[in-house]
Amino acid sequence: MKTYIQQLKQFLADEKELLTDLALDVANAKSDYELAKAKAIYSTQLARVSGIEDTLNMALKVEGKA
Repeated sequence: MKTYIQQLKQFLADEKELLTDLALDVANAKSDYELAKAKAIYSTQLARVSGIEDTLNMALKVEGKA
């Protein structure tokens, strides 16, 4: 279980890094089209990060009960 949790933590860190990059894309958009596209991609990535966080939290709870 510890290996699984460590892998989830690394996965989360990688996805948060990508989220930061996507936030910069939103901030640097040069047109309304680019802004809308960047926001949509950012929102999708944010949902992904939230899902990984939820999975990690559940794994940590399960590990604590084992």
